[in-house]
Amino acid sequence: MQNQLLKQPSIPNQMILVFGLGLLLGITSIWLPPYFLLIGIAGIVYLVVAWLWPEIAILGILLFTSTIFDIYAYPSIPIGVGNLIISDILLFALLGIVLLHVLIKSSSYLIHTPVDRPLLAFYITAILATAIGIFNSSVTFNQSLGEVRTINFYLIFFIVTNLIRNEKQLRRLLAGIFLLATLVAMAMIAQYILGDSVSILPGRVETLNTAGVNSYGTTRILPPGQALVLIAFISLTVLMIQNRTSPRFIVSLIQLGIIGLSVILTFNRSFWIASILALFIVGFLVSIRDKIKYVQTIFWAVLIGAVFFAPILILNGKQVGTLINGMSTRFSTLFNPDTAQEDSLVYRYVENEYVYSQIVSHPLFGLGLGANYRPWDSRIDYGSFTTRLTYYIHNGHFWVMVKTGLVGYLFFMWFFLLFLKRALQNWKQISDPFLKGIVLSFAAAIVGVLIASIVNPIIRASYWAPVIGIMLSIGEIILRMNNNQFTDSQILEELS
Repeated sequence: MQNQLLKQPSIPNQMILVFGLGLLLGITSIWLPPYFLLIGIAGIVYLVVAWLWPEIAILGILLFTSTIFDIYAYPSIPIGVGNLIISDILLFALLGIVLLHVLIKSSSYLIHTPVDRPLLAFYITAILATAIGIFNSSVTFNQSLGEVRTINFYLIFFIVTNLIRNEKQLRRLLAGIFLLATLVAMAMIAQYILGDSVSILPGRVETLNTAGVNSYGTTRILPPGQALVLIAFISLTVLMIQNRTSPRFIVSLIQLGIIGLSVILTFNRSFWIASILALFIVGFLVSIRDKIKYVQTIFWAVLIGAVFFAPILILNGKQVGTLINGMSTRFSTLFNPDTAQEDSLVYRYVENEYVYSQIVSHPLFGLGLGANYRPWDSRIDYGSFTTRLTYYIHNGHFWVMVKTGLVGYLFFMWFFLLFLKRALQNWKQISDPFLKGIVLSFAAAIVGVLIASIVNPIIRASYWAPVIGIMLSIGEIILRMNNNQFTDSQILEELS
């Protein structure tokens, strides 16, 4: 049966299929609106691409969730118990393809990794906690859907580990990720040149405010693609050290300068700290010789980024000065004790007061995804928008604890720490410099992400979850491929 399903149809059968589909589409166009017809055609094309080139389909999810698009700006499809948006459909389609492979090829098709169990245990715990919360009336079903969607994005880990089967697919996926990050970075630079009066990107495009003082002329840009540019910046820096003899070195250096500049344009101090911490970890782990390369790479990347960007800004008058001033002012607050009293951090202190009591009251399974953990508070709530943020927690770790309990948090951290343990123990054994750099950079980036999540809800953001899931799955694929190569070479050596 498997061979029959995988066998390519003959030419006459393919022609009959094409004419049949054309006839079916012609008939359905009589009763269905053109919009639904286009969705159907796009869906069929996506399924074909996902079956033949799953890495392209995975990049499609990243394109809509974590670049320059707002997934909630597109029409949704009501299903009676909520709405499906485009990212849901793309994700479930790939999960369906994994299931179809299992049905065709038996359960032996599935690839298991050591970090499967903690992630699956976390997902089950989160859904169970939400079901308990709905039963206890701490959250409604409709309230839970948004954060359930975020948790669903972590399932992309299983999609990648099961559909990316060879090194060619893996490299194509990684090249696509860096390409998307570069395009996002260029869009952010364009947005900075235009300023906050003309918004071409979703997310936060606003005048920089530091310690209550506006830096007029300096635009802070935080699109959904902020996740990709941060990870790509760290990874490219490490890759430049591991593979300086690459023929694409100059191109990669320019790419690194552009992406590094976009990280600056976020003016996100937690991102800057995460980058510095991740690169410090890498610098500590690599050899003395690589440490020298490290400093040289960062210097040239900064210089090229400045050379690329400065002429554009000069055409716009004082933007160079305002950028440098805003960056230096923002960065200096990292070493200023008074920063702890900024309004943005005081907001977090108030949130934490409510968090502690909720963790004590609901220690095992929390309140459930989407639940409101605090009442309206005049110290931090004002206007019509923020009154709806009583479910929102700036501390990503506390978000996991409050919504899924300490049980969920235990599994969640097990997922991350087990990957870190495996990556840091095995990255030196990887023979390919490029893949070695990927594993090391992703591990270092995860450390930065976990630290930054203390003040920035990275791990609960819908545009971060698929990026994190793909990062960890790629790391596991590389470790598995390297282990298989080591086992094969060991067997050959024993036989000889």
